[in-house]
Amino acid sequence: MINLKTFYIAILIAVNYFTAAAQVNSNTTIAQLHKQLETVIQKENIPGLMVAIVKNDSILYSGGLGYADLQKHRPVDQLTQFHFASVTKFFVAMGIQQLIAKGKLKLSDHIRDIAPEIPFSNRWEDTDPVRVVHLLEHTAGFDDVQLNSMINISEKPLLGINAIKAVSNSLTVRWKPGTMMSYSNPGYNVLGYIIEKVTDMPWDKYLHEQIFLPLNMHNSLFDRNGARRPNFAIGYDFQDGEFRPMPFYQPGSNGAGSALVSNAHDMAKFMLYLLNGNADSTLLNNAYLKEMETIHSTLASQAGLQTGYALGNDLFPNNKKVSLRGHNGKGEGFVSWLFFNREAGLAYAIAANSVVNMWPISQAIEEFLTKDIAARKPVSLPIDEQKIKPLLGYYQFMNPKNDRWEFYRRIFGGIELREISKDRLLVKKENGQIDSLVHLGDGIFRAKDDILPSFVLAKDSNGQPFFQGYGNSFYRKVSRASLLIQKIPIYLGFCAISIYMIFSLVGIVLTLFRKMNLMDLGIPLLPTVGTCCFIAAYRLMGLTDASHKELFTSCNTTSFSIFLGMLLFAILVMVSSLLLYKRWFQLSPKWLRLLLALCNFFLCYLVALLSVNGWIGMPIWMM
Repeated sequence: MINLKTFYIAILIAVNYFTAAAQVNSNTTIAQLHKQLETVIQKENIPGLMVAIVKNDSILYSGGLGYADLQKHRPVDQLTQFHFASVTKFFVAMGIQQLIAKGKLKLSDHIRDIAPEIPFSNRWEDTDPVRVVHLLEHTAGFDDVQLNSMINISEKPLLGINAIKAVSNSLTVRWKPGTMMSYSNPGYNVLGYIIEKVTDMPWDKYLHEQIFLPLNMHNSLFDRNGARRPNFAIGYDFQDGEFRPMPFYQPGSNGAGSALVSNAHDMAKFMLYLLNGNADSTLLNNAYLKEMETIHSTLASQAGLQTGYALGNDLFPNNKKVSLRGHNGKGEGFVSWLFFNREAGLAYAIAANSVVNMWPISQAIEEFLTKDIAARKPVSLPIDEQKIKPLLGYYQFMNPKNDRWEFYRRIFGGIELREISKDRLLVKKENGQIDSLVHLGDGIFRAKDDILPSFVLAKDSNGQPFFQGYGNSFYRKVSRASLLIQKIPIYLGFCAISIYMIFSLVGIVLTLFRKMNLMDLGIPLLPTVGTCCFIAAYRLMGLTDASHKELFTSCNTTSFSIFLGMLLFAILVMVSSLLLYKRWFQLSPKWLRLLLALCNFFLCYLVALLSVNGWIGMPIWMM
């Protein structure tokens, strides 16, 4: 006798198979796209791929390719759940926008007034307070999350104000709020807490009730405890030709910047809502959805540029036919993209269970979606030389995500606005490449191959020139000499390291043949060893960040090795300087003493620079 349960399962499998086959065969271009994506995932070493494609009011494709679990050979289908990481921010922003629509919040509300218990520091608070809009648009000036706060290793999720205190080491405002954008995960943790404060319920429960349930997204959730579930895709790290499963983590703080889990079926429903609206009054109407696409707070937006990060979503101008808006995410073993254009009626979501190059996937889908759309005719306007020429010069990079780990970008990340020619502005980038930007009027520019502007050159309220472009990078005009003063000692410090490495190789040979005193060898050898320790520690930090973030949260062999490796660079440079002092009169000729003194001076400068910026002497687990 046939088991009734087995019979029903067989019928269900058959129905799913023929439904999928009909979906593909009904349109040969879908079949071609599917085949193209299969080729890409093999070439890019993508274990599994989730894909949802929507056009106007139709779901063109909802499913997957490859494997959700390589060991069990479990294929990706439309119900396989993927971690979407930072795409979560779009949903959190939508929850805030719902509260605004209900009159419970305003974009202009002060964070200090809503929740005075939030432990942030803003020295401009009296004149330029942190507002809700600044958190939504990443313009509060907060640092991104520190290494020891990226995940939660406790047994339970962090809740309430304790979740915000866990990332308080990032909540210091670095410039006047509303000046420029700098991506900050802790800012969205604060928004999650604000939802809880206003609604008196956990932020994830509120979003589940206000977004997931009205849209029948029954397979979507916010993973706050890092527990594996049967239908979750397993994230992988691909190294040395092998896929290694990644651990599941509890998200840092309250998870409001990274906890979303969903699948192709649910994301297709969500994108249908984005493009067409929904009769449920709980959800945002088209006017509030449109408001989410507007940038409100940056100097660039005040100067007329609307390319950049708006309310929980960014605008990407590089498609040749239509601009796409949305969010991407990257976490341990997962990468995801959600893009849409409401006017054109196009949307797609993709996710992979390995941190891989998603651009070929995105490009194939966008070519498919826009095949019937004509390319826009490029336009340009002549540049007003009297207005723009005085603004030419060198511009310093100003808005790193994290001042501790990216301080060097303020020194070396500048650009030069070199000259203007008719409708073009020539820009020399930090890598030496020359870009020719096309003028569209009023100091607004686009890259020559883009259809939308993404650059602006203007002055702030104090008359100081600024330039924004290359993503959301912000630059201020400075004298080149002011940065050369900072660059030259660093360059000389690198030269000193190179000289000492050569001296060490030669000195080892001379010492072996008793032609050189062992103490004299220590002068160049110790900084060389210290440099090797520093490089090894930095590399270990990168590898740990990629696959074992839990090791940053406590003092252990790995975190202590990173701390010690960087500290040894400073210690060994100091010991080398002490040896040089002791052996000063025994060293000859005089030019050698002078060279060694200069080398040690600039090495000490590097030690001081790295120490001031927190690379040396600060245990990672105590940041």
